[in-house]
Amino acid sequence: MARFQLTAPTNEYIQPADKIHFKQRPQRASAVMLPLIDVDNSAHILLCKRPMFLNHHPGEICLPGGKHELNDANLRHTALRELSEELNIGPENVTVIGQLGDYSTLTGFTITPFVGVLAPNTHWHADQNEVAASFLLPVNALADVKNWQPLPFHRFGKAITLQCFSTPYGLLWGATASIIKNFTKQLAIPV
Repeated sequence: MARFQLTAPTNEYIQPADKIHFKQRPQRASAVMLPLIDVDNSAHILLCKRPMFLNHHPGEICLPGGKHELNDANLRHTALRELSEELNIGPENVTVIGQLGDYSTLTGFTITPFVGVLAPNTHWHADQNEVAASFLLPVNALADVKNWQPLPFHRFGKAITLQCFSTPYGLLWGATASIIKNFTKQLAIPV
């Protein structure tokens, strides 16, 4: 991971972890962790596929995360708690290196993404009540615009074209895809 760096863009999409300021959040606040892990000197993102039996977003590809709860000290805590609950990765195995800009969903949530580097040799085990499968995708493949496809989508009668990325577990699209695309735009690594 020594090659992995985040740039400091002029529009400040990423805030260094030591500069993050936590504010009171709206009722529908949520947070996700974008977990990075080094595989053979190549950065990968750890993703989840949601089980089909869930009421919300069944079968979708996602980052570990969820709604902010009253007992969460802040949204960073929310992201770390959800990473632990969903994949059994404790906070001692994660170094949070920054925060991406908030993302507002069509379903009324504000998602605050955090970027975390997993310790070498981190092992995870998916909680089958929350995660059907977990898998890694290489950051360089996600950063390559040629690997993304347009996905026509209709919401409330309005036609929208989203970007999607094909994975062995289904399409990566929607809020998760947007967060990952925002992240890859901030990278200072060759692709």
